[in-house]
Amino acid sequence: MGKLIKMDFYRLFQSKTFWISAAVMFFLQGITSFSMPILQKNLLKFASVPAENASEMLDTKLSEIFSSPMMSFFMLIMFISATTFLFADIRDGYVKNFVGQIARKGYSAISKFIVVCVHNAFFMLLALSGNILGVLLCPDSSLIVDSAVGSGIVVFFVKLLLSFAMTSIILFLTTGLRNKTLASVVGVLFSVSALGLLYMALNQLLSMVGIKNFDVSNFAPDQLFNSQFDTAAIGAVINAIIVSVVFIGVFVGLTVAIFNKRDVK
Repeated sequence: MGKLIKMDFYRLFQSKTFWISAAVMFFLQGITSFSMPILQKNLLKFASVPAENASEMLDTKLSEIFSSPMMSFFMLIMFISATTFLFADIRDGYVKNFVGQIARKGYSAISKFIVVCVHNAFFMLLALSGNILGVLLCPDSSLIVDSAVGSGIVVFFVKLLLSFAMTSIILFLTTGLRNKTLASVVGVLFSVSALGLLYMALNQLLSMVGIKNFDVSNFAPDQLFNSQFDTAAIGAVINAIIVSVVFIGVFVGLTVAIFNKRDVK
């Protein structure tokens, strides 16, 4: 397993898509954080908001950056990179060169998931850094180190875990089902929160069969990722962690089971 993980890290770090995606992510997140206060300042000036009030409104709390390190749409960049990495060994056909040399073929899927989790952590930290740098460089905004930074860090790790859950679905589609196109579509849907309409339809269906006051979106990683967590309401945090662990367990387990039974071509 150790050699597999080492090999997958080598593949990841040799990927041009990975480095280009990371650079684009950092630049876009940084330029967004830099330009938003400038845009807001002009809008507030147009609305005739007093300068002293506008200044406070333009300041950015560090806890808020930790709580929302990555814009939802920018997850698309991370998922494109992840999908490319997860499917590369199957696309190029070299997976068959090493799976016969390991005790169980499914170890390859576990190895890829471990590496893609590090991949996600790298992207999330990069987005966080771009956010902070953009605010620091912006002449119209100040970075405020507030008392809620600890809570923000907790939310950051919860959202990182939710990103692992979403990527476990992409792992299942790319490695288990060998369908990069479907994995890419799902990554786009996660990024733009387009599945919200599906969850609303499921809620209506459940309501029709007598299951009331049940919201599917409370158990969907993509919807939870975009939620505003209050660590004082610990139940929501625990729910997000449980949802993440269940999704990871189910989809990584399914991928391993399918990969173990399927002939590698």
